[in-house]
Amino acid sequence: MSAPADSAAATMGASRPAWENADALLLSSYDWERDRETITLGDAVQRFRDVNGYVGLPIPAKPHFLKLFRKLINGPRAPEQIYLVHDASHVLTGTTFTHKEPPLVLLAGEAAEQGLYFASRGVPKTVGWVLFYGGAFVECARRIASFRQVGRGIQLGVFNAAYDYARRTRLTNLFEFPLEQLWTVPVAEARRRLGIPEGGVAAEVYRAIRVEPKLAAALRQEWKAFDVAR
Repeated sequence: MSAPADSAAATMGASRPAWENADALLLSSYDWERDRETITLGDAVQRFRDVNGYVGLPIPAKPHFLKLFRKLINGPRAPEQIYLVHDASHVLTGTTFTHKEPPLVLLAGEAAEQGLYFASRGVPKTVGWVLFYGGAFVECARRIASFRQVGRGIQLGVFNAAYDYARRTRLTNLFEFPLEQLWTVPVAEARRRLGIPEGGVAAEVYRAIRVEPKLAAALRQEWKAFDVAR
């Protein structure tokens, strides 16, 4: 008598939408990796800035306690050097994005880069998480970021997944790498010298994150608005 019931349960399970790996939904649609063997790190950083319309420094930190967040995260470096190292870290780790993609792609790229960054420096996970998301919520209050997208990133555990990856693989210190020496070196070679996989680490980090069906469907709809099928 149990066979029909078991069969019905199996059928219901098969028809239920499955959870998905996040790499299919969060990786940028822009082909940042196509020329990693030839484009220099310096040119790749400039391309990342050009594609995203980054000109000069971001909006100055106001209120002033935001500067404390940045000093705790980056030390006493000049703002120009802070953002140069940060953008180079995005390129080296592959946590790149554009502003012509779903907002969660950008948020995930930032959360992943910061998880990798804090872990590579040996900062405790909780401290790094609070510093990153504390700053993110302040940016939401300034209407620069979206509470909804930040909440989605927390739900997915992007920061934690990146942090755990960096600790597990003993990722090179993303605060102290020799940027000037690598500036004229092709991206793939720069990664090899730093012990980073030639294709970056974003795909592997995102692959470890599971996305529940409702959010996956919503993200696919958002991608459609940019004429991208996922």
